[in-house]
Amino acid sequence: MNVAFNTAVSGMLSAQSQLSAAARNVVEAASTGQDVIQASVAVKKAEMVSKAAAVMVNTTSEMTDTLLDITV
Repeated sequence: MNVAFNTAVSGMLSAQSQLSAAARNVVEAASTGQDVIQASVAVKKAEMVSKAAAVMVNTTSEMTDTLLDITV
C-alpha cells in the first residue's frame, strides 16, 4: 500500500511542478502577444493529473482501511 500511496503523492508533486511551469508559460505568452492555447492546455493537463493522483491517494486510503478492518 505504501508504494501506491508514495506513487500518488509523487504524481501530485509532479503535477504541481507542471502546473507552475504551465502557468508561467501562459503569462509569458500573454505578455508577448503569443498564442496561449498550448500553455492553457498544459495547465488543464496538470490539473487533471493532480485530480487523478488525488483519487489514487483516496483509493489507497480506502484500501488500507478495508485491509485493517479485515485483519482486526
